[in-house]
Amino acid sequence: MANSRYQLIVEEYLRTQYLPRYFGQDFRIARLALSSGGTFEFDAVSQDGEIVVCISTSTGRTVSSKFVSGKMHKLRADMLFLLMVQARRRIILFTEEDMYKICLSEKEKGRVPPEIEFLRAEIPIEIDVALKAARKLASDEVLPGQRLTALLKLENNTDGVAE
Repeated sequence: MANSRYQLIVEEYLRTQYLPRYFGQDFRIARLALSSGGTFEFDAVSQDGEIVVCISTSTGRTVSSKFVSGKMHKLRADMLFLLMVQARRRIILFTEEDMYKICLSEKEKGRVPPEIEFLRAEIPIEIDVALKAARKLASDEVLPGQRLTALLKLENNTDGVAE
């Protein structure tokens, strides 16, 4: 099973080191009330409660260079929750340049609410290396099943290709 420990380490670094330096105040994880009546736990909320942040450590492409539509759906859900919370600033903070650029492009096309801000943060190299290694391990866990499916397809000739 994939280990999300390094993602949590990155989030902790951004919440306790990066965001306080950038905004000049402390941040914490917080469950906030939504305008719909429910609650949602945000990755980082400023001490004064005026800045609410969702953190993304996702890349914009899979190992096989496919677009990560599932990750984009997650970001769109985060945007919805950000819109449903009382805050002066609503931010998605990215660690990965490619995902940051994809979202900026979406914003330029008018496909992101204007209330949502995007920021990009550099993380220390040792954390970045560990995160990328954990991401690769998680990806490798999925590949054997995909290989097996492809092999069975070839063996059974279920793809409609003549032998």
